[in-house]
Amino acid sequence: MPVTDVLYPTRPMDCFSKMKELRRKVAWDTWNSRENGRPLALSGEVGATAILGAFDAEILPSMPTGREMRDLDWVVKLNEAAETKGYGRDCCATLRIALGAHFLGTFGLIPGKEERLKPDVVFSLALCQGQMKAHQSYADHMGIPTTHIELPYSHPRPAELTDYFLAQSHDAIEHLEKVFGRPCDDEKLIEGVRNEWRSRLAMARIAEAQKAVPAPLKLKNFISFVVFEWRGWNHRAEVADFYEMAQAEVEERVREGIAGFGGEKVRLLHEGVLPWFSNQVLRYPEKYGGTYVASWTHFTNSGAFYQDEEGHWRVPSPPWERGLELKDRDSALRCLADLYLPNLMNNFVMERPDHRLGLARDWNVDGAVYALDRGCIGMATVLLESVILFKDAGIPVINYEMCCTNPADFDEGYYQTSIDAFMDRWR
Repeated sequence: MPVTDVLYPTRPMDCFSKMKELRRKVAWDTWNSRENGRPLALSGEVGATAILGAFDAEILPSMPTGREMRDLDWVVKLNEAAETKGYGRDCCATLRIALGAHFLGTFGLIPGKEERLKPDVVFSLALCQGQMKAHQSYADHMGIPTTHIELPYSHPRPAELTDYFLAQSHDAIEHLEKVFGRPCDDEKLIEGVRNEWRSRLAMARIAEAQKAVPAPLKLKNFISFVVFEWRGWNHRAEVADFYEMAQAEVEERVREGIAGFGGEKVRLLHEGVLPWFSNQVLRYPEKYGGTYVASWTHFTNSGAFYQDEEGHWRVPSPPWERGLELKDRDSALRCLADLYLPNLMNNFVMERPDHRLGLARDWNVDGAVYALDRGCIGMATVLLESVILFKDAGIPVINYEMCCTNPADFDEGYYQTSIDAFMDRWR
């Protein structure tokens, strides 16, 4: 096995212990939502959870990708349970494992109790048809209503998209007032919107810090931060505070030359959703001095970026620095639109290849590894077009196939031999 030289100093992130503590606290709030007299929503993906925060609602994550992924035999059973009910491998991968957990009676099971949480409503900021179908299926299974706000695929900042977003958001609030039996608290909505901006801006700045050589974090460390966004907690003040604390620590690591991986010789981009059940995919290139430093998928899912006319990634300034006030319900929702319509790169499907090439150049990437996910068609859209663009630009690239939630669809041995051959060019 190749031996990797230590080229840069490393040290653990101080804030990781705080992150674990905060994760436990917020999860505890969810499990005790009924005892605390709070409404409960099945939600989490993408954002706009400030709207739920305006009702003091807790969030039960709709993607069981944490503890469900720790036992591979159990993951296989979840997939089999969904397939038995007619949800085949052409379905959204998260839909399959979530419905598998519903069918096997473990979804929402409170730790240490024989009791399952039943949400009052399904709520989401919807990016894809798979997400919409998944939530419809969850709602049908649990016998609860749904409400959604669609993020259409289009170009940044047209007024008609903002109007469409605002109309949907006002309708969603009216629906939630009926479902929860309580009024929307506009002051809490304003606070939540500000926190969503703070959370995403801090994560964008952490991603920007990865441009440094050496990169201050391994990609897997960055992804561990994303848990709060995936679980729908970005609107909480303590989460925004944590992200800003993490940003400060990461920027200090850059100033001091502290590396996420001390043997960094080759900077890699990992594109596409990761197999959530494997801890070795991101680590494997390290034995050759390779480290994953960036990912369009994870940077766009958790940060706030737009691409300028020269192809560079930029972080927007917050609305309150651009004269946009958060003073009432309508202005708060406009600031949500200002966050998610122009600054969530997932919205712009056909621009993704250019986005990825700009990312590779801005983050000083030497090569790219693409995960062709059979289980998430939305995220896999135009991946192969991106591969072609990278090859034309002279950036070495390989790909591997898998399904992010099904171990049966991932050949780890093939992935490793592919990386062995890929990394040989830099020896």
